[in-house]
Amino acid sequence: MITVVGVGPGNPKLLTSYALEKIKEAKVLVGGKRLLGQFDTKAKKIPYGKNFDLKNIDKLGDSIVVLASGDPLLYGIANTLLKYFKKEEIEIIPGISCVQYMASKLKVSLDDAKVVSFHGRREKLEEILNYKKIFIFTDKVNTPQKIAKDLRKASCTDYVIFVGENLSYEDEKIYKFTLRELAEYEYEFGINLVLLLGE
Repeated sequence: MITVVGVGPGNPKLLTSYALEKIKEAKVLVGGKRLLGQFDTKAKKIPYGKNFDLKNIDKLGDSIVVLASGDPLLYGIANTLLKYFKKEEIEIIPGISCVQYMASKLKVSLDDAKVVSFHGRREKLEEILNYKKIFIFTDKVNTPQKIAKDLRKASCTDYVIFVGENLSYEDEKIYKFTLRELAEYEYEFGINLVLLLGE
């Protein structure tokens, strides 16, 4: 059995008790270096990187736990594992997503929100701009500034844009910009999430 544990946006305080129990019971712990470093366990720790062989992860041993940032099924690793393994071979423990976390900080309802990922992919802006509330996962190419510039080019100026940086960590910051302010903002954000909010 492979267990995928959603560890939330980063702060271990946001883990569920069941998730912690599974991590403590694991004999093999797979995850990003940052996530592996958060847990003091006797399990064999295996860093997950670009060339990691997910198809054969079941060969690593018994009691395998895969750490997933955020929620494993929201643009997460569980979606990839389900391509290679049967549903009954995987247990998925949900975690708090950074979308949920940022929405709670801003007191913004998720009822009418659209969530998209520009992380390693790019959806067409015109296909999502009929929503008034859009959360966007970014990457090093599709930065908050690039998103703001693209929106300005598309003449979509009726959005306020929030950038949540290092959410749930001690150095967390949530910024509020107009599109023009963000497009001209010379700063390299840490791990971040963007929220476009229609005015």
